[in-house]
Amino acid sequence: MSAPILSVRALERRVGDVEILRRIDLDVMPGEAIGVIGPSGSGKSSLLRCIAGLDEVSGGAVMVEGRQTRPGDGAVGMVFQQFNLWPHLTARENVALALKLVRRMPAADAAAKADAALARVGLGALGGRKPAALSGGQQQRVAIARTLAMEPRVLLFDEPTAALDPELTTEVLDVIRDLAAAGTTMLVVSHEMGFIARLSTRVVFLDHGVVVQAAPPAALFGAQAEPRVRSFLQTYLDRVAWARDA
Repeated sequence: MSAPILSVRALERRVGDVEILRRIDLDVMPGEAIGVIGPSGSGKSSLLRCIAGLDEVSGGAVMVEGRQTRPGDGAVGMVFQQFNLWPHLTARENVALALKLVRRMPAADAAAKADAALARVGLGALGGRKPAALSGGQQQRVAIARTLAMEPRVLLFDEPTAALDPELTTEVLDVIRDLAAAGTTMLVVSHEMGFIARLSTRVVFLDHGVVVQAAPPAALFGAQAEPRVRSFLQTYLDRVAWARDA
């Protein structure tokens, strides 16, 4: 059996007296797609930010391929809710910028790699457009391409469709689904329960900074769910039913 590509060990994060994450343990195998769900304030985004090295941890360790990660080492890439694109740069230039500044890649090579990453998310023909000429879904796909171009070993998505209207959400989810099918190792925080159920090899449910349950989707979304998970999912189903009946 292969070794985990990502290992989280006894991960803790505290801000003052507030415990945000409490001794999180998680192993992720190469090619796994891990869905992360839970109520607001449960620590989902904090978990991803700690894995990415963006938030300081109070204890524990994050290792990729057996080595403790460091901010900027390129082992982990993260896609955020907001696109964070430079408005004065084209899609190609937005993707190529980090390749030139961080990887010291020559401009022509960075542009070629940016074009390849844009093609991978279905935007190969739009590399010359600036963000204002792109839809929200297209802008998020540029942000995904920017992260892919850096070739991280593990890809993190933090509510990647939260800033999109429903019509644009599907195109972003389709890209994430294609990346998972291609064997990209990823963790995805999302409130799109149906998407998480179909995408994930395993689902992690967080509440108050603790992993309540980590299981395959059929178990976590089915009869084997822990009581706290069932309560959360019932609230979600009630809301969906209300929206459908309205």
